[in-house]
Amino acid sequence: MVQGIFPVERSDLKQIDKLIDDFKEFFLPKEWIWRKGQREAIKEIVKTYINKTHEVVVLEAPVGSGKSIIAMCVSFILNSIKKSGYILTSDISLQEQYERDFKNFKLNWGSIKGIDNYICTDNDEKNSIGTCRICNKSPQSMYCYKDCPYFSARDKAALSPTSILNYSYWLIMMNYVFSNRDENEEVKILFQPRDFVICDEAHKIVDIVQNHFSPKFDEFTIDKIKKLTTFYDVYKVADHRDQLKRLTSNIKKLYKEENQEQLLNILKSIEIDLENYRPSYELLKNKIKEYSLKNKVDKQWKDAVKLADWLKDLHCKIEDYVTIISKTSSRNLIKNPQGEETIVFNCLQEYYLMNNHFNKWNKFTVLMSATISEPSQYLKGMAISNAKFIKMESLFDFKKSPIYYIPGHKMSFKELNNTLPWLYKKIDSILLDHKNESGIIHSVSYDLALKIFTNVSKESQKRLLVYNGIDEKRDVLETLKREKNKVVIGPSLLEGLNLKDDWSRFQIFAKVPYLAITDKFVEAKMKLNPSWYQWKAILNILQGVGRSIRSENDYAITYILDGCFGDLIHYNRKAFPLEFIQRIIVKNE
Repeated sequence: MVQGIFPVERSDLKQIDKLIDDFKEFFLPKEWIWRKGQREAIKEIVKTYINKTHEVVVLEAPVGSGKSIIAMCVSFILNSIKKSGYILTSDISLQEQYERDFKNFKLNWGSIKGIDNYICTDNDEKNSIGTCRICNKSPQSMYCYKDCPYFSARDKAALSPTSILNYSYWLIMMNYVFSNRDENEEVKILFQPRDFVICDEAHKIVDIVQNHFSPKFDEFTIDKIKKLTTFYDVYKVADHRDQLKRLTSNIKKLYKEENQEQLLNILKSIEIDLENYRPSYELLKNKIKEYSLKNKVDKQWKDAVKLADWLKDLHCKIEDYVTIISKTSSRNLIKNPQGEETIVFNCLQEYYLMNNHFNKWNKFTVLMSATISEPSQYLKGMAISNAKFIKMESLFDFKKSPIYYIPGHKMSFKELNNTLPWLYKKIDSILLDHKNESGIIHSVSYDLALKIFTNVSKESQKRLLVYNGIDEKRDVLETLKREKNKVVIGPSLLEGLNLKDDWSRFQIFAKVPYLAITDKFVEAKMKLNPSWYQWKAILNILQGVGRSIRSENDYAITYILDGCFGDLIHYNRKAFPLEFIQRIIVKNE
């Protein structure tokens, strides 16, 4: 269906209504009925764009309110008045959900993920080491270009009036590809800033941008640089032995040094040495092209390309980070150890990060999330001074989904050891009350999850599914969906899970999900803005509660066992939605 062009004028609501009706008629099932508030939200967003009253709209829409439909309908209307845009997602699963909706609704829009989500049709490897990249050939010159899943998806997304990208891909396209274009050359940039950007899961944006521009060093960093340097030396690509010596020395210094100015100077030195590796990347590709004419490209060469790509990315992150800290202040440099072997460098000045690497590319932004909580706190983090705020009310009937709060047993650091014996017994009791049902336990940390598993009854242990890491988490969640009477326990269960219906009929918060103050970045931000720390805990709770109730007819019981929740809600009552407050039942024990 070709979208018509409608000359929408200022405040012409009849024409906006006509376009909403067209979207429903063209793309949605005949039996489709707009949910309460959907149509109104769409109209308000489009009115704001046309009347130019605000450059940013914040839409707080609870689970089940149909945010994706709102995003697609707004995009359709703006496309219809010759405006192009992006819908941005936080992870691959949400992006794939949009892709399924596009297919089901016959919306012929493009979607592009990171290159390694696609397999090369010529050599069956991930696309980052596909034949064209390994052999340094122009993709367009390859016989398989038209059938390549990556380039087909990329080209379609580039030409679509609305395209789905994840935040990471979009940040790369804006801050590296488009930003570094040569304005004196007529080079086609596939992804440029567009008229509008619709951001799903928008409460994650600041963290995503922070992580994107935070260089990391771990126990493998020096070894990987050493391996690439040796390869370059053996195959006569280039001699980087002097750079390797300095890099090895400077990276080791990072672990010992604490002075912010000195750390910045060390990072500058590392950046200079990594810059010297950049020309060798092109030399490597030329060597491989020459080598591939006589031989089959083996694993050793492919590994070298992977390492060269990794080193180029590390250099970009360090280069950006050094620039950001130099332009703000070394006081914003946060050395953030993640265990004994890993260091992440964060920037405390997120206002600069957001303005220069996210907001500057957007002409009109729609920020959608189920959990904004406190708009002023959210906008402060996003470095946005003014925005239109739209809140959709939840349509769920929570009568069968109470939130039981048991006060009197705090899980704070000082009182943790005294509380744990009670916690183990209470979890045993709750599991017995739900002996024929599946559920989840939010533990905040792997350590607490293991303590709970070790100290509950043998009968409870048989039901508990404990994990450590992303792969194990994925496996236990599949088990939860496949088998009955199972309970997943661990951290990082607060977001991105769709545990509908019998997959989860109850959930337990063993501890209020405060961020760990042992994290140096969290500690620094908390000192700068104490209310941010409270706000993040509230967002985590609101997100976590939504994992088990996914539709109007769904239900689940929530238990909050940490007495610290009483203080959180007492001092931040307005930050909690009314429907959340009304569900709380205090049970003194």
